Amino acid sequence: MNRKIIFLDVDGTLYSPVIGGTPKSALEAIELAKKAGHKVLLCTGRSLAGATKYLHFPVDGFIFGTGASVYVDGKHIYDNPLSKTQLKTLMKQVEDLDIPYILEAAAGIYGDKVGYDYIVNYYGGNTADEEKRLKVIRDNNIYHFDYLDENESIYKLCIFLRNLDQMKDLEEKIEEPFVLTLSAFEPNHQLYIVEITNGLETKATGIQKVMDYFGLGKEDAIGIGDSANDIPMLDYCGLAIAMGNGAEEAKEHADFITRDILDDGIYYAFQHFHLMEEMK
Repeated sequence: MNRKIIFLDVDGTLYSPVIGGTPKSALEAIELAKKAGHKVLLCTGRSLAGATKYLHFPVDGFIFGTGASVYVDGKHIYDNPLSKTQLKTLMKQVEDLDIPYILEAAAGIYGDKVGYDYIVNYYGGNTADEEKRLKVIRDNNIYHFDYLDENESIYKLCIFLRNLDQMKDLEEKIEEPFVLTLSAFEPNHQLYIVEITNGLETKATGIQKVMDYFGLGKEDAIGIGDSANDIPMLDYCGLAIAMGNGAEEAKEHADFITRDILDDGIYYAFQHFHLMEEMK
Protein backbone atom coordinates (compact mmCIF):
# COMPACT_ATOMS: atom_id res chain seq x y z
CA MET A 1 0.00 0.00 0.00
CA ASN A 2 1.18 3.53 -0.84
CA ARG A 3 1.60 6.05 1.93
CA LYS A 4 -1.77 7.40 3.06
CA ILE A 5 -2.84 10.48 4.96
CA ILE A 6 -5.36 9.38 7.60
CA PHE A 7 -7.79 11.96 8.99
CA LEU A 8 -9.49 11.12 12.27
CA ASP A 9 -12.46 12.93 13.73
CA VAL A 10 -12.38 13.40 17.52
CA ASP A 11 -15.86 13.40 19.10
CA GLY A 12 -17.54 10.04 18.61
CA THR A 13 -14.49 8.69 16.76
CA LEU A 14 -11.56 9.10 19.15
CA TYR A 15 -13.42 10.53 22.15
CA SER A 16 -16.38 8.85 23.84
CA PRO A 17 -18.45 10.85 26.36
CA VAL A 18 -19.43 7.49 27.89
CA ILE A 19 -15.90 6.92 29.21
CA GLY A 20 -14.77 10.55 29.03
CA GLY A 21 -11.72 9.59 26.99
CA THR A 22 -10.08 7.69 24.12
CA PRO A 23 -9.83 3.88 23.95
CA LYS A 24 -6.23 2.69 24.31
CA SER A 25 -6.59 0.55 21.20
CA ALA A 26 -7.13 3.70 19.10
CA LEU A 27 -3.83 5.19 20.27
CA GLU A 28 -2.07 1.91 19.57
CA ALA A 29 -3.50 1.88 16.04
CA ILE A 30 -2.28 5.43 15.39
CA GLU A 31 1.22 4.63 16.57
CA LEU A 32 1.41 1.46 14.46
CA ALA A 33 0.09 3.23 11.35
CA LYS A 34 2.71 5.94 11.71
CA LYS A 35 5.39 3.30 12.23
CA ALA A 36 4.19 1.71 9.00
CA GLY A 37 4.87 5.00 7.19
CA HIS A 38 1.46 6.69 7.03
CA LYS A 39 0.62 10.21 8.18
CA VAL A 40 -2.16 10.73 10.74
CA LEU A 41 -3.95 14.01 11.45
CA LEU A 42 -6.87 14.88 13.70
CA CYS A 43 -9.73 16.57 11.86
CA THR A 44 -12.16 18.03 14.36
CA GLY A 45 -14.84 20.62 14.82
CA ARG A 46 -13.16 21.60 18.10
CA SER A 47 -10.94 24.64 18.29
CA LEU A 48 -7.35 24.35 19.47
CA ALA A 49 -8.39 25.24 23.03
CA GLY A 50 -10.91 22.42 23.13
CA ALA A 51 -8.39 19.92 21.82
CA THR A 52 -5.29 20.67 23.91
CA LYS A 53 -5.41 17.22 25.52
CA TYR A 54 -4.89 15.78 22.02
CA LEU A 55 -1.85 17.90 21.16
CA HIS A 56 0.42 15.24 22.68
CA PHE A 57 -1.09 12.48 20.53
CA PRO A 58 1.39 10.92 18.07
CA VAL A 59 -0.03 12.73 15.03
CA ASP A 60 1.32 14.88 12.21
CA GLY A 61 -1.11 17.76 12.38
CA PHE A 62 -4.54 19.10 13.19
CA ILE A 63 -7.54 20.55 11.40
CA PHE A 64 -9.50 22.64 13.91
CA GLY A 65 -12.78 24.53 13.72
CA THR A 66 -14.20 22.28 10.99
CA GLY A 67 -11.53 23.42 8.54
CA ALA A 68 -11.01 27.02 9.67
CA SER A 69 -7.55 26.45 11.18
CA VAL A 70 -4.94 23.98 9.93
CA TYR A 71 -1.62 22.89 11.43
CA VAL A 72 0.82 20.51 9.71
CA ASP A 73 4.25 19.47 10.99
CA GLY A 74 4.08 22.19 13.63
CA LYS A 75 3.29 24.92 11.06
CA HIS A 76 0.09 26.97 11.06
CA ILE A 77 -0.66 26.83 7.33
CA TYR A 78 -4.22 28.27 7.34
CA ASP A 79 -6.33 30.43 9.64
CA ASN A 80 -9.75 32.04 9.09
CA PRO A 81 -11.62 33.01 12.28
CA LEU A 82 -15.02 34.74 12.32
CA SER A 83 -15.02 38.50 11.88
CA LYS A 84 -16.27 40.63 14.77
CA THR A 85 -19.35 41.58 12.75
CA GLN A 86 -20.16 37.97 11.92
CA LEU A 87 -19.73 36.92 15.54
CA LYS A 88 -21.90 39.72 16.90
CA THR A 89 -24.71 38.85 14.48
CA LEU A 90 -24.61 35.14 15.24
CA MET A 91 -24.56 35.68 19.01
CA LYS A 92 -27.62 37.93 18.83
CA GLN A 93 -29.53 35.43 16.71
CA VAL A 94 -28.83 32.65 19.21
CA GLU A 95 -29.60 34.78 22.25
CA ASP A 96 -32.88 36.01 20.74
CA LEU A 97 -34.07 32.39 20.84
CA ASP A 98 -32.73 31.89 24.38
CA ILE A 99 -30.49 29.01 23.30
CA PRO A 100 -27.47 28.07 25.49
CA TYR A 101 -24.18 28.25 23.60
CA ILE A 102 -20.39 28.37 23.69
CA LEU A 103 -17.79 30.15 21.60
CA GLU A 104 -14.80 28.07 20.50
CA ALA A 105 -11.52 29.97 20.19
CA ALA A 106 -7.81 29.25 19.95
CA ALA A 107 -7.14 30.20 23.58
CA GLY A 108 -10.34 29.10 25.27
CA ILE A 109 -13.89 27.80 25.19
CA TYR A 110 -16.29 30.44 26.49
CA GLY A 111 -19.87 29.80 27.52
CA ASP A 112 -22.93 31.39 29.01
CA LYS A 113 -23.93 29.86 32.35
CA VAL A 114 -25.88 26.95 30.88
CA GLY A 115 -23.56 26.35 27.93
CA TYR A 116 -20.57 26.32 30.28
CA ASP A 117 -22.13 23.58 32.41
CA TYR A 118 -23.13 21.53 29.37
CA ILE A 119 -19.64 21.49 27.85
CA VAL A 120 -18.03 20.63 31.20
CA ASN A 121 -20.43 17.68 31.51
CA TYR A 122 -19.71 16.53 27.96
CA TYR A 123 -15.92 16.75 28.16
CA GLY A 124 -15.91 15.25 31.65
CA GLY A 125 -18.01 12.18 30.94
CA ASN A 126 -20.76 13.64 33.19
CA THR A 127 -18.74 13.07 36.34
CA ALA A 128 -20.18 14.56 39.54
CA ASP A 129 -16.79 14.50 41.27
CA GLU A 130 -15.88 18.16 41.85
CA GLU A 131 -12.14 17.57 41.67
CA LYS A 132 -12.49 15.78 38.35
CA ARG A 133 -14.75 18.53 37.02
CA LEU A 134 -12.17 21.17 37.92
CA LYS A 135 -9.54 19.15 36.09
CA VAL A 136 -11.79 19.01 33.01
CA ILE A 137 -12.18 22.79 33.15
CA ARG A 138 -8.42 23.31 33.39
CA ASP A 139 -7.49 20.69 30.79
CA ASN A 140 -9.94 22.03 28.22
CA ASN A 141 -9.56 25.78 28.88
CA ILE A 142 -13.25 26.31 29.66
CA TYR A 143 -14.28 29.78 30.85
CA HIS A 144 -17.35 31.90 31.39
CA PHE A 145 -18.00 34.75 28.97
CA ASP A 146 -16.57 37.21 31.53
CA TYR A 147 -13.06 36.04 30.56
CA LEU A 148 -13.47 36.51 26.81
CA ASP A 149 -11.06 39.06 25.33
CA GLU A 150 -12.56 41.18 22.56
CA ASN A 151 -9.56 40.38 20.34
CA GLU A 152 -9.85 36.62 20.75
CA SER A 153 -10.11 34.64 17.49
CA ILE A 154 -13.42 32.73 17.44
CA TYR A 155 -13.88 29.94 14.91
CA LYS A 156 -17.39 28.70 15.59
CA LEU A 157 -20.35 28.56 17.95
CA CYS A 158 -21.86 25.44 19.47
CA ILE A 159 -25.43 25.47 20.70
CA PHE A 160 -27.19 22.98 22.99
CA LEU A 161 -30.74 21.90 22.25
CA ARG A 162 -33.32 19.76 23.99
CA ASN A 163 -35.60 19.98 20.97
CA LEU A 164 -34.48 20.07 17.34
CA ASP A 165 -37.39 22.38 16.49
CA GLN A 166 -35.19 25.17 17.86
CA MET A 167 -32.64 24.30 15.22
CA LYS A 168 -35.23 24.95 12.52
CA ASP A 169 -36.12 28.30 14.11
CA LEU A 170 -32.47 29.35 14.09
CA GLU A 171 -31.92 28.17 10.52
CA GLU A 172 -34.59 30.63 9.42
CA LYS A 173 -32.59 33.48 10.95
CA ILE A 174 -29.05 32.60 9.92
CA GLU A 175 -27.88 33.78 6.51
CA GLU A 176 -25.30 32.36 4.12
CA PRO A 177 -22.54 31.35 4.29
CA PHE A 178 -23.30 30.13 7.83
CA VAL A 179 -24.77 26.68 8.40
CA LEU A 180 -26.05 24.60 11.30
CA THR A 181 -24.86 21.01 11.63
CA LEU A 182 -25.93 18.45 14.23
CA SER A 183 -22.54 17.22 15.43
CA ALA A 184 -23.30 15.09 18.51
CA PHE A 185 -25.99 13.74 20.79
CA GLU A 186 -25.34 13.51 24.53
CA PRO A 187 -27.53 10.60 25.70
CA ASN A 188 -27.25 11.13 29.46
CA HIS A 189 -29.03 14.48 29.22
CA GLN A 190 -30.89 13.94 25.92
CA LEU A 191 -28.97 16.90 24.57
CA TYR A 192 -28.28 17.78 20.93
CA ILE A 193 -25.02 19.61 20.18
CA VAL A 194 -25.18 21.72 17.02
CA GLU A 195 -22.33 23.63 15.35
CA ILE A 196 -22.69 27.02 13.68
CA THR A 197 -19.90 27.38 11.16
CA ASN A 198 -18.88 29.22 8.04
CA GLY A 199 -20.24 26.97 5.30
CA LEU A 200 -17.30 27.85 3.08
CA GLU A 201 -15.01 26.11 5.60
CA THR A 202 -15.50 22.37 5.98
CA LYS A 203 -13.41 19.39 6.95
CA ALA A 204 -13.00 18.76 3.21
CA THR A 205 -11.50 22.20 2.55
CA GLY A 206 -9.13 21.70 5.47
CA ILE A 207 -8.09 18.28 4.18
CA GLN A 208 -7.49 19.71 0.70
CA LYS A 209 -4.99 22.16 2.20
CA VAL A 210 -3.17 19.28 3.90
CA MET A 211 -3.08 17.19 0.72
CA ASP A 212 -1.73 20.19 -1.21
CA TYR A 213 0.95 20.61 1.47
CA PHE A 214 2.11 17.01 0.98
CA GLY A 215 1.62 17.09 -2.79
CA LEU A 216 -0.83 14.19 -2.75
CA GLY A 217 -4.28 13.62 -4.26
CA LYS A 218 -7.58 12.79 -2.58
CA GLU A 219 -7.12 9.13 -3.52
CA ASP A 220 -4.37 9.05 -0.87
CA ALA A 221 -6.68 10.42 1.86
CA ILE A 222 -8.56 8.24 4.34
CA GLY A 223 -11.28 9.84 6.46
CA ILE A 224 -12.84 8.33 9.57
CA GLY A 225 -15.81 9.96 11.30
CA ASP A 226 -19.23 9.48 12.83
CA SER A 227 -21.49 12.51 12.42
CA ALA A 228 -23.00 14.97 9.96
CA ASN A 229 -20.08 17.39 10.14
CA ASP A 230 -17.88 14.53 8.89
CA ILE A 231 -19.84 14.08 5.66
CA PRO A 232 -17.72 16.55 3.62
CA MET A 233 -14.62 14.67 4.81
CA LEU A 234 -16.13 11.29 3.93
CA ASP A 235 -17.19 12.52 0.50
CA TYR A 236 -13.75 14.00 -0.22
CA CYS A 237 -11.47 11.16 0.86
CA GLY A 238 -10.53 8.28 -1.41
CA LEU A 239 -11.52 5.91 1.38
CA ALA A 240 -14.35 6.87 3.74
CA ILE A 241 -14.89 4.98 7.00
CA ALA A 242 -17.80 5.52 9.41
CA MET A 243 -17.83 4.44 13.04
CA GLY A 244 -20.28 1.73 14.07
CA ASN A 245 -21.72 4.17 16.62
CA GLY A 246 -22.05 6.87 13.97
CA ALA A 247 -25.16 8.61 12.69
CA GLU A 248 -27.00 6.87 9.88
CA GLU A 249 -26.55 9.88 7.61
CA ALA A 250 -22.77 9.62 8.02
CA LYS A 251 -22.80 5.88 7.36
CA GLU A 252 -24.58 6.50 4.05
CA HIS A 253 -21.47 8.36 2.85
CA ALA A 254 -18.98 5.68 3.91
CA ASP A 255 -17.23 2.95 1.93
CA PHE A 256 -16.81 0.88 5.09
CA ILE A 257 -18.47 0.83 8.51
CA THR A 258 -16.20 -0.22 11.35
CA ARG A 259 -17.09 -1.22 14.89
CA ASP A 260 -18.32 1.00 17.71
CA ILE A 261 -15.75 3.35 19.26
CA LEU A 262 -15.89 1.32 22.50
CA ASP A 263 -15.49 -1.94 20.58
CA ASP A 264 -12.03 -0.98 19.26
CA GLY A 265 -13.53 0.59 16.13
CA ILE A 266 -10.42 2.51 15.09
CA TYR A 267 -8.08 -0.45 15.59
CA TYR A 268 -10.47 -2.73 13.67
CA ALA A 269 -10.62 -0.33 10.71
CA PHE A 270 -6.83 0.09 10.59
CA GLN A 271 -6.42 -3.67 10.77
CA HIS A 272 -9.02 -4.30 8.06
CA PHE A 273 -7.23 -2.00 5.61
CA HIS A 274 -3.72 -3.18 6.61
CA LEU A 275 -2.72 0.31 7.76
CA MET A 276 -0.60 -1.03 10.61
CA GLU A 277 1.55 -3.25 8.40
CA GLU A 278 4.90 -2.04 7.12
CA MET A 279 4.74 -0.91 3.51
CA LYS A 280 6.68 -3.00 0.99
